[in-house]
Amino acid sequence: MALPTTEIVAWWGAILSTIVFAWDIVKWRLSGPRLRFTVSGNMKTINIPEYEGKTLISAEVINYGDQPTTVTNMGFVYYGSRWNLFRNRPTTAFIIANPSLSQRIPFELKQGNPPWIGFAEQTDDVGKMAREGYLICHVYHTHSRRPLRRRVVINHHLSR
Repeated sequence: MALPTTEIVAWWGAILSTIVFAWDIVKWRLSGPRLRFTVSGNMKTINIPEYEGKTLISAEVINYGDQPTTVTNMGFVYYGSRWNLFRNRPTTAFIIANPSLSQRIPFELKQGNPPWIGFAEQTDDVGKMAREGYLICHVYHTHSRRPLRRRVVINHHLSR
């Protein structure tokens, strides 16, 4: 028994509209800023007099999405133990007032443009926190309430 033409057309319409709806969800999920965030310790600078002779932690954010966002703040959260990290109970937290002298925050991070790079001085205390506990760098931006988060890892053989 063959299906009537109207039933075939109805099924075809239902299948096609489901595919279009699924594709719209995929496009919606992939739209907006897409950020890549890296943190590096034990950094030295060349030709930047403000940081001459200092050891730094650098944070780099690249936007490869289809919309701009604005970097609004940079800070660090320290957890003394894995248990505190698991429970989200930081031992201390601090912000970096001016993480970049050339790309001051708030900084509009457009898609496809060079990255935003911020610095924090890696003092002996900060290095000890990164080696003995969990030092997490946070960078906040306008498209999310949650910060970008990366653990600061400092290799023993590279530190001072």
